[in-house]
Amino acid sequence: MRSNFKYRPNTGFPDIDDSIFTSSATQRIDNVNFKYFVYLVNADGVFCGLTPDAINLLQISDNVLEYSQYGTLIFRNDNDAIERTNLTTQLTKKENYFARQPKNVDNIISEFFFRNDCRDYVVVYIEPDYTQLADNETDVDLIPYVTLQHVFSVIDNEDIVDESNTKYKSLKLVDRSLELFREKNIDFSTANLIKTNDEIFDLDDDERGVLTGDVLKAIIRMGVEEGGMGETIFQDEELFSSNWDPGTSKLFYSSPSEFNTLDDIKYVLNRHTSAEVPFDRCLLRKHRYFNTWSLISLKNYFQNAIKQNEYGAAGGLFHIETVYLGTEADNNLNKKDYLKNRAPTIPIHNETIGEYSMVDNFKFFNMAGLDNQSEIVTTAVHSYQLNEKQFQIDLTNNNITKCAETYFDYYVKGSSENTFPLFLANNKTQINSNIFINSLRSNNINYKNDFSINDKEPDQRLGKGRNMVLTNAIFKNNAIELDLQGLSFRQAGKFFSFNRTKNIPEGKFDDKVFGTYFLAEVQHIFSGNSYSNKVIGVKTYLYSNPNAVVAT
Repeated sequence: MRSNFKYRPNTGFPDIDDSIFTSSATQRIDNVNFKYFVYLVNADGVFCGLTPDAINLLQISDNVLEYSQYGTLIFRNDNDAIERTNLTTQLTKKENYFARQPKNVDNIISEFFFRNDCRDYVVVYIEPDYTQLADNETDVDLIPYVTLQHVFSVIDNEDIVDESNTKYKSLKLVDRSLELFREKNIDFSTANLIKTNDEIFDLDDDERGVLTGDVLKAIIRMGVEEGGMGETIFQDEELFSSNWDPGTSKLFYSSPSEFNTLDDIKYVLNRHTSAEVPFDRCLLRKHRYFNTWSLISLKNYFQNAIKQNEYGAAGGLFHIETVYLGTEADNNLNKKDYLKNRAPTIPIHNETIGEYSMVDNFKFFNMAGLDNQSEIVTTAVHSYQLNEKQFQIDLTNNNITKCAETYFDYYVKGSSENTFPLFLANNKTQINSNIFINSLRSNNINYKNDFSINDKEPDQRLGKGRNMVLTNAIFKNNAIELDLQGLSFRQAGKFFSFNRTKNIPEGKFDDKVFGTYFLAEVQHIFSGNSYSNKVIGVKTYLYSNPNAVVAT
């Protein structure tokens, strides 16, 4: 296991950081060496480590529609050992299931006290030695991208007793930043961001408006940095990633008294549209290692799925892996000519790591017809201009036919300037959307209405109309669920391809199932000395036109 880090861990607890940094201890999980640290910490400065043997379940969930990760921790707690005075005895036992203390902590605790005020924390640092899996992956720069590093707040805990009368403690976890955001009511106004020589009260609401991306930055910074002892997260490095969309419209906003920081973020994010055409939705995400925040448009995500030219296709910047249906033995066989290749063939940004990238089964979820007919429809957005005393209706961009065209142009084929489609196709020019519009929707007999209080910024109103339809079209689309051996570089917001090695007859179902998926959710599941992933992806396209009969 490597002992030298290019990046020093930063958990926010210096004693723990030093322990992780200096320790040479490794843990063997599924025949891979890990630097594995899971600590219980409370705001009183009390630390207690847990070994994998103690942990019945550590599940870290990473969903692209959530701002950050959340999870569950279940560990052995026979005789309530962790909260009783016999913890010292447990720590000194040869067979103890409580782990090492941070090296700078002099006193071994006699008991761990749960404060139950969301100031009990779980610090997770899990770094694999990937040199055991891929000889070419030796660069220490990989560490931030393969390491699971989190500081979770414990928002709930309960006791569990199994059939063998073994007692466990179950903790519900949420990212510490999000918990502080949920608690904090910040005194925020965009008026405080205006740089002008004029008196602020002389400006109208439009002049006091700020780009929505800048508003989000200011809210997040206040939520992180403002607070009392234990309620402030100090940032040693940059808080925001360079991948930050500024937005295309301005907003004048002051926090309502009943809003917490999460409410503020949600309010502004719902009115944020990308500065890039087609002014679509952006996803707000926190990096699990650097703790930096990014704001990236859906178009930007999909543009980085596949990179292809006349010589073939590689993964784009956001593509990480090709998973195969079959076995390693199947993979080593010569493929039959009739097997259509639906995944990038060039290995750049396209890992396949032996049995870790193989599955023998999968679950496929077709888009629900009810969702298709109720959520992917024309959504007329109404607003009222107070000065002019008249209503206005945004319908052109929100028409379902226009929405379907935008969906195809930016999440399936790519812009008209692209020589090749975003994803692979048989002749590299033809590829098909998997959104079908029947006559009830195309003739606006099936439609929805929504109201926006914004009467001056049409790009903002796109968020309540067209962009919500596009979001539903992506995330309520055909989906796949795979159970894989655990690899820590899998993250939500990336892309993976699904192909096959088994020689089974081709069909239209294969065109629906195989191909490249947007990775919507990854679960990292540790149980004792085993590690697995549950992966859920969504797919926006078909390889062949099914020639479906469109119902009226």
